[in-house]
This record gives sequence, C-alpha cells and structure tokens, in this order.
Amino acid sequence: MKSLIFVTVLINIINTCFAYNFSVLVNPTSYGGSGVNVVVDGVSYPMTSKNNDILYEYSYREGIPNRYHYEIAGTEDSELVTFGYEREWEVNMTSTLYEVYGRRYTTGDKLIKPIPRLYPPHAGYKKFSLLFQEGEIPVINVHMNETDYETLISMTEDHKYRFSVNFDLYTPYKKYVYTNTTLQLSGQGSKENEKKPYKFKLEETNDKNNSKLLGIEEFKLRSLRFDESGIKNKLANDISDSLGIPYAQTSFCRLYINNRPYGFYELSDMYKKKFLRRFFNVQKINNENVYGALYKGHYKSGIPAYLDSNFQDMPVENLYEVIVPETTFTNTTDNTAEILNFISWLEQLPETATKADIESKFEIDIFLKYALIEYLVCHWDGYLSRGNNYFMYIEPNNGKYHFFSYDFDLTMGKWCHAVEGSIDDYINTVNDEDEKPAGEPLLYKKILNHPEIRPIFDKLAIEVVTNLFNVEALTPRIDYFHEFLRDDLYWDTSCYEFIETQAFADASDQPIPTKEVIDEQFTNVEKTKYLKGYIKAKSESVLSSYNATAQFKAEGKYGLVGNKLLQEEEKKENNANAQPEVVVYSDSTGNKPATVLIFTLLTMGLAEI
Repeated sequence: MKSLIFVTVLINIINTCFAYNFSVLVNPTSYGGSGVNVVVDGVSYPMTSKNNDILYEYSYREGIPNRYHYEIAGTEDSELVTFGYEREWEVNMTSTLYEVYGRRYTTGDKLIKPIPRLYPPHAGYKKFSLLFQEGEIPVINVHMNETDYETLISMTEDHKYRFSVNFDLYTPYKKYVYTNTTLQLSGQGSKENEKKPYKFKLEETNDKNNSKLLGIEEFKLRSLRFDESGIKNKLANDISDSLGIPYAQTSFCRLYINNRPYGFYELSDMYKKKFLRRFFNVQKINNENVYGALYKGHYKSGIPAYLDSNFQDMPVENLYEVIVPETTFTNTTDNTAEILNFISWLEQLPETATKADIESKFEIDIFLKYALIEYLVCHWDGYLSRGNNYFMYIEPNNGKYHFFSYDFDLTMGKWCHAVEGSIDDYINTVNDEDEKPAGEPLLYKKILNHPEIRPIFDKLAIEVVTNLFNVEALTPRIDYFHEFLRDDLYWDTSCYEFIETQAFADASDQPIPTKEVIDEQFTNVEKTKYLKGYIKAKSESVLSSYNATAQFKAEGKYGLVGNKLLQEEEKKENNANAQPEVVVYSDSTGNKPATVLIFTLLTMGLAEI
C-alpha cells in the first residue's frame, strides 16, 4: 500500500514538474490582437515573446496536455473557429515543434504524394540541400535597422541597394540565427510589383556556421505574384527531376520583415558556382576550381536571345548576361567570347552534320528534355518563344555546350495562347502576332529539327505525356500541394494589407487572388486557364498531334520523385520524438531541475519500499 501511494505521488510530481512547451509563430497585431494565448484542454494561457518578435512561447506545468489550439488575444480569431477542431498533443513529446498560427499542418510528411521517375536520377541530386526539404515550410523573419527599412519601402525604382540584415529561419525542428547577411531585390519584371522578390547572401565571417545555411551560401525568395497556385515552378522542377536533368532546388516559405508579414514565397537555390559544381564536372588546377562560362539569355526591348548573331545593335552582354565568368589565369575582361564562339558554331553547323558530330560539342539530351518541358507547360516567356529565361553553360576552353531552361511560374495556363498542336504549332502560335520576335530559335531549327534528332524528341514527347504529364499522374501531387499549402496561400492574400514596399511605375496590373481563384487552380479540370484544366487539355492535344492512342497513366521505371530528402543525420534528427532546437546559439535549457528531483525522490522512495 505504501509503495502504491508513493508511485501515485511520484506520477503527480512528474506531471507537474515537467514543463510542456508550446511554440507558435505569428504577429498578433496583423490579426488586430494584442497577444497570443494557447488554450490547453479548455483553459487559456497567455504566451510571451522573449524578443518581442514573431515567436510566442508558453511552458505548461499542469500535467500532460491532451488537446490545444491558439487564439489571438483581444479578438474572436481562433484556430478552433478556423479549423473546426483542435490540435492533439503528440505522445512522448515535451515540446511542440515550431508551429505556425492558422496553419493546419506543421509538416506535410503524411500528405506527400510523389510522381513517377521516368529516367535515372542525376548524380548531382545527391548533393541537394535539406534547406529545400519536402513537406516543410520554413518561416523567415528579417531584421533590418529602421533607416534601411525606410529606404526599402520608399523605393519607386530599383537602385540596386544592398542591405546588411540579420534573419531568423524556423524549420519545424530548428531555429537558425544568421547575422551579417546581404539582402537585395531580385528578379526582372517581378520586382516591379509591390510584393518584391529578394536575394539573400550569407557573407563570410569568422564563424563558418554563419556563412552557410544547410550548405547554401545564397538563396532567393520568389514572390509568386503572378502564380495563383504558387506551385507551377515547383511542379516543373519535379518534372525536370523525373527526367534526370539539372535544375535549381525550390520549396516554400513565409516571410516577415521586422516582424511584419510579407507573404508566402518560393524559396529557391541559385544558378551560381555551387550549381555548376553539383551538376557539371568542374575540375581543379592547383586546388582552385576551374569554371566554364555560365550565361543567362534575356529578351530585351523586343530582341530575343535566340542564340544567333542578330543582335540588332543591342550589346551582346545585354542579351547574354554572364553569371559565372570562365576561370582564366590572365587579365582578360572579355566575358562575351565564349557565347560568341557558341553562336558561331551553331550558325555554321552544316546540314550534313551528324548527330554524333553535334553530340561531340552540344549536350542533346538536356536540351531536348527542356525543350519538351517548355512546350508542355507553355513557357511563353522561355527560349522557344521569346529567347528568354534560359542558361548556357560552356565548359572551359570552349568545351562542351549545355542548355537548360528555368523560371516556370508563368506557365500551365497563365496567359498561354498555344494549348493545342505540335511543337511546330507551338513555335508559330505561342507569341501574339503583334509581339512576335523577329527570327526563329536557332536551337529548334538546327538541333531539334535535325533529321536524326527530331524522332528522338517525338518519342520522348509521347513517353512523357503518356506516363507523367497528364492528370492521372500529376493529380495526386497537385492535390497534396493544395491541401498542404492552402493555409499559406490564403494567408498570403491577407498580407498585402501589411506589405509596405511600393509598386514601381512599370508594374504589371495583377489582381490579388481570392480564395476561390486559388482553389480553382487546383480543382477546375475544364478551363485551360487553371492548372488541372490546362494539363488535361495539353496532354490530350499532344497525343492527338502524334495520332497516338496510348492511355494516360502514372508509370516510371526508376522509382518516385518528390518524397522526403533523407540523410543519415536527418533521419536521426527528424524522428517522431524530435524537439525544437535553436541553432548557432546553443543556450536553450532542458528540464534538468525536474529530472534531478525525480531521480532523488525515486531513490528515496525505493529505499523506503
């Protein structure tokens, strides 16, 4: 009897001594409130923000929680009202993860739906960063001094300012704290709008951990201002992954600046030196990496970068921007020589050249796959349409040439005039007649339509549409994104009330999407201006153009694309019992006093028994 009483007392002590910690990310003033409460098993407790920022915390000592939700103090706004149900406390947890107010899913691990992998994965995928983890949506809070912030929100044109900032990045499991980071505007036309895209560069410091974020030194936040679904570029990247070709990783995040909500963004890796090291055979001389030249093709003032010599008095460097210059050991400053060499080779390529001749200098496979993606998603702002939004990588010493496209947010139904027809019809109709550039994309003329290469492209098109680019194969993935991202997409529409950066004079008129418009992107299968409706119509049209009778299916020989990125240390870390952690500053405390007390009482109790 005495032992039973002791055990009962001990259990009560354990329940009351242990603190069960709640952590939620929110700015309550954006909801019209004065603070945040956590309601645990029907009782409301005020949370505190130690740093007066977006992280609110509460230590609960009334026993093991069962159900809970968050509410905004001083308002009627509550997750219980929004969700219609409460969150459930995870068994064996002593802390929540870093949760986000109003977001149903802290992680999407149980929701993830992959797509078929049609080709072997590129070796470069093994070097992908966990910053872009599937099923996670980090939250970034940028801290700027007031002078710099006023400069940022006062800009009515891009002055190329670089701001020195600090930022916190919260994954569900960790808080990362970074200082001495450079922030600047990014993008081309998208930076004209009020919701700006941004570029982050982690500057080198004495602390190496402060110079990289999960292996990444710099990244972009793409504003998604013109993509109501938020997923079109991500989905195109998933398709690229399925085809085994190089691409820059992407995921999603929420952005705050000085605790102020700035919206939902696409988090993106960059096409820089690390990208080249990941996907191309960059060699070293005297322990120094030797890079070829990486160029970005631009459509400028009506002139397309079709990789021909028709520059029309436009400076070459305006059409072909050097992103990574070729490594040289001389003082040369001419960064256009490599792209001019390629243009000369392509223009002089004889009709009698064989596929083997072309392959010796130009990587055919990647080009055909990206040309197919442009055609399938209707990349009207890409290479095949306007000579825009693509890269050319030229290996050192005028080595092999590599082409790849990017920037697919304005696709799959967005302003597309070429839903029906073959690739040839697409080339002729993708641009409006009054906006059609002069000339013809030279890679289409000389490479894709080569008599030995065109049959390869046509076979590839049928294969990809039959097994991957169709509603049967892509619907589960799209539905996963809809369910997982819906709260963030809705939240984004409310952020325009708080965004203080200004639209520039040349900004395109783009209405803020409604919840109904967002949902139709994921659900409407009839109208081609919506994601599923476009995919359905395009896939049917492609097969029709080839007189193919294949049935649509989801089938790949090499597994699946879109599951969690796993590394051994991450498997151990993100298990079912993972606790939130602060990285860089390891000053977090555990429950040591309670542990010592319990151990002491247990020892005393056993001695008595």
